Amino acid sequence: MRRRTVTDGDWAADPDPVLALARQDLAFYGRTRDRSRRTHYATELGGLATTSSTVVAAGLHAPAWLTALIAGGAVFFTGMRQLFSPAARWVVTGQSHETLRRAVDRYRLLPPAERDAAARATLQATIEEVGNNELREWSDTQGQRTDPQNA
Repeated sequence: MRRRTVTDGDWAADPDPVLALARQDLAFYGRTRDRSRRTHYATELGGLATTSSTVVAAGLHAPAWLTALIAGGAVFFTGMRQLFSPAARWVVTGQSHETLRRAVDRYRLLPPAERDAAARATLQATIEEVGNNELREWSDTQGQRTDPQNA
C-alpha cells in the first residue's frame, strides 16, 4: 500500500470558503472512515486467524515456541482492537461523513443566487456540529478506556 500525502488547499481563498471547508472536512472524514474500516477488518481477521491457529497448533502438538508465537499474535490483535477501537472510529467517522455530505448536498442544491449568508451559516453550523460530535465521541471513548477507578 502506498502512502500519499494529502495536500488540502487553502479553503479561505476559495470563492465560497464555507463550501470549500466542508469539502475539505468531507474528504478527511472519508479517508479516516475508510482507513478505520480497513484497520477494523485487519484486526478482526488477524485475531480470528491467530486465535484459531493457536488451538489447532496446540491440538497438533506443535512445538511450544510456535504455539506461544501464534498466541502472542492473538494477544497483539486483541490489544490493537482495544487500544485503537477501529470499529468505533469507523462508525463515528461514517456518521460524520454522512451528516456533512447531506449538508453539502442541501447547500449545493440551492441555486447560486440563494446561497446567501443564512445558507452559509447553516452549513457552517453543521460543520461545527459534526466536529463537536466527533470530539465528544472521542473524549467519551478515551474516558472509558483510562478510568482506573472502575477497573
